[in-house]
Amino acid sequence: MPESPSTPSPPPAEPPVVHEDRGAARWIFLNRPRARNAQNAAMLTALDRLLVDTAADPDVRVVVLAGAGPSFSAGHDIREIVANPDYRANNATVEGRLWQEADLFVRPMERLRDLRVPTICRVQGHCIAASLMLVGACDLVVAADDATFTSNVTRDMGAADVELPTLAWALGERRAKQLLWTREALSAAEAQRLGMVNWVVPEAELDDKVTDVVEELLAVPREALALSKMSMRFGEDRRGREDAARYHFLAHQLSHHTTDAVALLTQRIGELEARLRDA
Repeated sequence: MPESPSTPSPPPAEPPVVHEDRGAARWIFLNRPRARNAQNAAMLTALDRLLVDTAADPDVRVVVLAGAGPSFSAGHDIREIVANPDYRANNATVEGRLWQEADLFVRPMERLRDLRVPTICRVQGHCIAASLMLVGACDLVVAADDATFTSNVTRDMGAADVELPTLAWALGERRAKQLLWTREALSAAEAQRLGMVNWVVPEAELDDKVTDVVEELLAVPREALALSKMSMRFGEDRRGREDAARYHFLAHQLSHHTTDAVALLTQRIGELEARLRDA
């Protein structure tokens, strides 16, 4: 039956990740601003594919990772477990969850870190939990002065942090424990003091500062940057970053199946399903 003229079709969904090439710099935007760029399966899959394309594009010399709207990202979208049947089915078994999280949550971070070109993370507003893995995978970080960095996964979900131990690597063990085990957050200024952020500027000046950094990087010979990055990566991995990530990922998987974690997730699913019924 033809659709009634008085019943307009719903607008097409916005792509969860978009990019814009500004000269030799590729700006990649997480694009779910109404959800504070919470990372669902569609977003992470799109990001992974775009990073593959970016790595193969010889015209891209710098990558900027940003979040559309008032916040960089609220972390993984917990609503995916009630909105996505395939995601929920994978989550229901030990092996299904392991491979889903390896492919969906870890692989895009590895692709981002593996890019030969320098990467800049542009952060404003909330940067929560899994979003810290994106920050940790980038080479440089420019933050607005309103940015806050926090993760309550261990407290609220009973899991051993997120899938990669970004905070422990960036801040050291003692400060990471403080943030992961309490409800404390880092301001942009404090994150800069601790070495997790390179520059902090007023939010209105954020794009200008990122553009300045891009221009500085474009003035450096491409292969010199690539080889410098490769050398620093080797040093990081020799100090144990890759080994720590592999061990932590398996500890994180185990933590999902503790009695407390199962109970907390079951409670959250019930709350989300109730909201859907009431909507």
